[in-house]
Amino acid sequence: MKVLLLTMGSRGDVQPYVALARGLLAAGHEPVVAGPRRFGSLAAPYGIAFEPLPDEMLDLQDQVKGQGAGAAITAARSVKPMVRQVLDAEAALIEPGPDVIVYHPKALGGPYLAEKAGIPSLAGLLLPLYVPTADFASPILPVRLPPAVNRATWRVAAAVEAPYRSVVRTWRTEVLGLCEGFRPAAELIAAGPVLHAWSPRLLPAPADWPPQADPIGFWILPAADWTPPERLAAFLEEGPPPVYAGFGSMAGRDPRGLAATVVEAARLAGRRAILATGWGGLRTDEESEDVLVIEEAPHDWLLPRVAVALHHGGIGTVAAALRAGVPQVVRPFLGDQPFWADRLHRLGVAPPPLRGRPRAPEVAAAFAAALELSGTAAAVAADVATEDGVAEAVSRIETLAAR
Repeated sequence: MKVLLLTMGSRGDVQPYVALARGLLAAGHEPVVAGPRRFGSLAAPYGIAFEPLPDEMLDLQDQVKGQGAGAAITAARSVKPMVRQVLDAEAALIEPGPDVIVYHPKALGGPYLAEKAGIPSLAGLLLPLYVPTADFASPILPVRLPPAVNRATWRVAAAVEAPYRSVVRTWRTEVLGLCEGFRPAAELIAAGPVLHAWSPRLLPAPADWPPQADPIGFWILPAADWTPPERLAAFLEEGPPPVYAGFGSMAGRDPRGLAATVVEAARLAGRRAILATGWGGLRTDEESEDVLVIEEAPHDWLLPRVAVALHHGGIGTVAAALRAGVPQVVRPFLGDQPFWADRLHRLGVAPPPLRGRPRAPEVAAAFAAALELSGTAAAVAADVATEDGVAEAVSRIETLAAR
């Protein structure tokens, strides 16, 4: 079975698709991952075929990050031609044809490529986004509303793709030759089938979801052969487990100030600290006997070796910390991050989320509160370890393709 795995976005949007491809390859299938060209190196160590897609949109996002609304609005004017460029590249992927397509909604073209090729497709969703429920509001809703309108809030998913809908519609007609029957992607995804790729221990299926929407578990990509730098290994060996802080690409207004706050908080809590600067979330030149600064390290290697993980609440980091059995402190920034921060607190593996610009004593208190949750974190990790989201996804894809 030939499977096209189509994704777009950040590393957190691509890496789970590489994990799924690895599972498909192990099951004897022929997966191809198509994603931003900058992430081709993620697939290479596992022998997975990778088709690079234009990533100028990501370059533009990097350029305007943290520069305010004016820069974002100016950049938005340049996005539509870039979207068309990505869609045109996607269109070339159905010759020679796959048997099934699994797509990330950010890739925009997935369901229409399947429509053109006359093959089945399904969305691979890393967060609840399109299947509505009355149990909770849409995770990307930027404001809190009364629970009575929970189900109505799920319409916001359609608004996310709306700015690009005219581009997609025109491309579908001009390139794919599909002139009639256009339906927005949000409508197609909600009609199913979908793969909800998170742990049911973190977020069980609401009672009003159809069985095909039940979460199946995280898509985890084991680290390829990786040896820690000597300075990292030595730091971990020289004392008790430190706290870890990393915010990935979430660059706030003052990454240096945030780093200084974390260092002060760790010292107030009597802990050493590892700071991962990532893509600009933290910036610091400070290193000392009790502080180590790194760019990044595989979470599945590092997090089991720390006492607490402080992060932004991205689902990839959430998954890694849950699997590591480490208690968490979350300072969410945007999108679905506040939703996952709240879920972690409800699950009993994190104190209430930090908000705004927390001061060092507040962060230190959160570290102390998180350490009290270590037993719960370990118990949840044991449950999550019994799940195999990749294997379940492979089974569902096989079933869909056989119909």
